[in-house]
Amino acid sequence: MIQAALIGTGYWGPNIAKSLELTGKAKIRALCDAHPGHLAAVARRYPDARATADAKDIFADPEISAVAIATPVHTHHELAARALEAGKHVLVEKPLALTSDQAADLVIIAQQANRVLMVGHVFQFNPGIRALKNLMDAGDLGDIHYLHFERTNLGPVRTEVNALWDLATHDISIFCDLLDAAPVRVSATGKSFLNPDVEDVVFATFEFAGGQLAQVHASWLNPRKVRQLVVTGSRRMALWDDMDQKTPVRVYDKRVEIPSPGEGGDTYQDFKTLCVDGATTEPPVPPTPPLLAECEHFLDCVETGKKPRTDGPCGLTVVRLLEAATQSLKNGGAYVDCGG
Repeated sequence: MIQAALIGTGYWGPNIAKSLELTGKAKIRALCDAHPGHLAAVARRYPDARATADAKDIFADPEISAVAIATPVHTHHELAARALEAGKHVLVEKPLALTSDQAADLVIIAQQANRVLMVGHVFQFNPGIRALKNLMDAGDLGDIHYLHFERTNLGPVRTEVNALWDLATHDISIFCDLLDAAPVRVSATGKSFLNPDVEDVVFATFEFAGGQLAQVHASWLNPRKVRQLVVTGSRRMALWDDMDQKTPVRVYDKRVEIPSPGEGGDTYQDFKTLCVDGATTEPPVPPTPPLLAECEHFLDCVETGKKPRTDGPCGLTVVRLLEAATQSLKNGGAYVDCGG
């Protein structure tokens, strides 16, 4: 049984602690939070765990081998670095760090310590996204033209990060996974309607070397909670709707066939016949809770030493893309090189 600790007992941390124990592979040995109320509330659920306001108590415990960090992003670098240097395997919430320099530093520290560093990009463990990935890898959708993400809701409104860093982080990790590549440039625009200099609505377009596009719409200022992705391919199109628990993935046999020279007619009706509108299918998607799958994967990596799906370099790539999109935001939507 892996002895684990949780640093950060606010909104998301308790879900991680619960999922770690639900795997049957870990036991929560310690809890840490600077907020006494948060700490006391979660400590009541784990009477055998030591509760502390100082993370050094966790780092100094030789029995603890795995640490989950669910604290504000500006604390990620320091806490993850100290945990890795103390010989702990680390699962840190997204994004990995506040800057790409900090993220790169954590990657190096993890390599030097020979410890697992995994980032909580939980949507890469969503069964609907995994089903979509399988369809794309099998070529069922054909050549991918573009991906359109919509992640909106009315709140919760944050002040420590904007909608790009809070919401679009998920979608950036998803499209890098689905396309097995990082984009080469980005253009982003947004507005701060609620709090100065904190964009609550963002539109970002990422371009890939292969010609694909990924469009992201992220907002806390929307009447509906939407978590959707449309993938348009040359053969078929697919929709992932995270709010649809029954049929989260639908595949549409829809496409436009461009005639060869001399084929087809000149009228609008002739052109319409080139639009193929076939059947809709709903591939089976197992109802596996994404966070449980993420925690099980983390613990499996701790036990076996294998590379996590959302490892440190993956987290670094996401932070680098967030920085590029932020630069574009500040430059009025000008295209920015995503680096490499």
